[in-house]
Order: sequence, then C-alpha cells, then structure tokens
Amino acid sequence: MSAELESPAGSVGVTLNRDLTKPRGSKSSHSTPRLASLDAARGAAMLFVCMAHFAYSYLFMSGAGEAGADLASVGMLASPTFVAVSGMVTGLILVTSRISFPHFRRKLVDRGVFLLLIGHTVLAFMGVLSGTGFARQYKVGYITDAIAIAIIVGPWLAFKLKQRSRLLLAAAIFAVDWYAILFWSRNPGTATLAKHYLIGLLNPADVGVDFQAFPVIPWIAVYLVGTVIGERLGTFYLDENQQRGHRFLAKIGLVSFSIGATVKLGLMLLRHFVPDFAQVHPSLMALLSSYQKFPPGPIYICLYAGAGLLLVAAILEAGRRGTHTVALNLLRQIGQASFFSYIAEFYLYGVLFRRLRLPYTPFWPILFFFSLAVVLAAAAAWNSIEGNRFLTVGIAPFLERTARKRERRRHLPIDVAAA
Repeated sequence: MSAELESPAGSVGVTLNRDLTKPRGSKSSHSTPRLASLDAARGAAMLFVCMAHFAYSYLFMSGAGEAGADLASVGMLASPTFVAVSGMVTGLILVTSRISFPHFRRKLVDRGVFLLLIGHTVLAFMGVLSGTGFARQYKVGYITDAIAIAIIVGPWLAFKLKQRSRLLLAAAIFAVDWYAILFWSRNPGTATLAKHYLIGLLNPADVGVDFQAFPVIPWIAVYLVGTVIGERLGTFYLDENQQRGHRFLAKIGLVSFSIGATVKLGLMLLRHFVPDFAQVHPSLMALLSSYQKFPPGPIYICLYAGAGLLLVAAILEAGRRGTHTVALNLLRQIGQASFFSYIAEFYLYGVLFRRLRLPYTPFWPILFFFSLAVVLAAAAAWNSIEGNRFLTVGIAPFLERTARKRERRRHLPIDVAAA
C-alpha cells in the first residue's frame, strides 16, 4: 500500500511513493512507511552475516581454514553496513516524514528495549542448545545490543542536532573512544567489564575477560553518521532525483573504501619493508588494521562500510530502475524480518551446524546456498504473519499517551495548567 509522507517540503513525489510502503496489515495510525529497497539492503547485509557464521560453524570446523578465513573476511562487511543502513533509515524518515518522526522515534525506543531484554535472552539461549551454557552466552555483547542502544538514543540526537553537529559528535565519540581503548587501563573487575561492553578492549583475555562483545559507543558513532547520510539521501528523494542521491551514496562509499584500501596497502608495504614495526607499535597496528572489528577500528569501518555503501547504492538504483526484481524481493523478505532472520541464522549455524559436524566437501557453496534458502523461508513465514508486531515490550503506547498528555498540557491556559 503506497503511503504519502508529510514533510516540510510537502508530499513526496510519485517516484518515491512507489518504493515507500507501509508494512502489510498495519493498522496503526502512526505506522512508519518502509523504503523497500532499503529493506533489500538490510537483507543483503544479513547475507554477509550468514557468510561469516557459516565460515565459523562449518568451514573452520571441517578443517577448511583458508576458505573459512576468506569467507569470514568478506562477511565482515555485515556489521558496519547494517548499522549504517539502520541510521540511514532514521535520517530518511526524519527528512521525508518529520511530522510523524516522534512516533517513529518512540517505536524505536520500544524496539530497542525489546532487543536488550528479550532479544538478548533469546540469543543467549543458544548456549543451552549448543552446550556452551546459558550464563556464558548471556555475558556476550551481541551486535543487536549495540544496535538497540543506537536506536534508542540515535533518533533523539538526529531530531535535536543538525547534520554538521551530528558528524562532529560522531567523530568526537569515535576519537575519544579509541583514546580510552589505548590509554585508559583498569585492573580486572567491574570497570573492565564496563569498558568491554561500552568502549572496547583490544585484548580482553589479557585482563581475564573470556567472551566477546560489540562495544556500544563506537557503533553509536557509526549510526549517527548513517543518519546524516540518510537525511541527505532523503533530500534528493524529496527533489524526485533518486538517481543523483544514489550517486551521492556511491561517492561516499567509494571515498570511504578508497581510504581504507589505501591504508591497508600502506600497512602491507610497511610490514614488508619494516617487519619489526608491527612488534614495536602493536597498538598503532591494531588501530589501523582493516580486521580490527572488536572494537571497530577506523580503517575497518572505512573499508567495509565503504564497500557496504557501494552495495546499498547499487541496490537502491536497481530498485529505482525496476531491475533484478526477483533478487530484490528475496532480499526484502530477509531485510523486513531482519531480527528474526538473525535469530534463524544464529541458531542454524551456531546450533544445528555445530551439532551435525558435517564433513568438508568442495561443494560447500551448495550447502551455503541451501542454508540461505532455509533462512529465507523462515523470514518469509515470519513476514506472512506480520511477525514484527511481536517485537515489542509494549512501552510505545505508554510513550504515546505520555506525549499526548504533554501536548495537551502545553495548550492549556497557564492558570489551568498550573492548577
């Protein structure tokens, strides 16, 4: 069902409305329109998640370490792309539907609390089935936790701050975070755990931490940059110039990727000609490494987010042209059910594949595509019952009622309001 968005510039043009749809079966008066092609981009990011988890759960375990390393390296594109796209959606809605944006923001708060409380627990339950233990898995900091915090605070910052201020804030957050990573040390204990979850540890095992975590603060910075990109993209959409917007997105991706690739090449040359440099400056090498994911380094973000933005630009342009419709529709199924798809592949690879301990076969790509078909079928089934409506803790209606009361109080005469 097409949706006409309200914005300071008026209604969005027909071209944009063809791609903006409300979720099927939505009855809420404040339902937020979805950009179908961005759902496809989310779905593409999920494919890279599947690549990484398939590599660890099958290729490494079956002894194909070289193929596993290659596939896992490609799969590293997933996290920065997904977080950036999530921020882009917020920025796009902010500029194309500013009047209803507060309702969208409150829904995201609800979703974020759900991810932290229910989503985290569902992911941790994998430990019961995989044999690693619930308590151990519950300690892990999942990417969904970082996204949850980002979608709780990020939309509010996007609404309050101008684009330039958001970019400066994101840069400051990221820089201070890495300063704390490199120079703020704590003995093992509560402070170290807080640093692990919020800021990041380069070598957690050295301070007695034996589990992984996606630190929240640097990923909030990535999300904020995504909101600025999405807002700029939305401006092009309002002008009914999608193609120019996609070129803008591709340029950002290309510049970011080029920076990352240039530094990566420079480090490779440095290792070759000055082999002792890495041993003398391990922290600097970690900061500039394209593989520095925990916590995310600037070159890792530039390289993989840049590649991800190029992919997103290509998907959006394909949606505009109406090409590759079958592939885009399949990706949209996964992207619209992104959290459920993440749960499905998480258990598929983390529990079933590890339990089966399948032997290596040179035809493993067939096995991988079969696993993708399973994830796609699960996502399609979830979407058929409008499963995303269950991803709530029920605080959105409370927030709506509170906002309406506050609005009514603002319009009361001063003497009545005081009484």
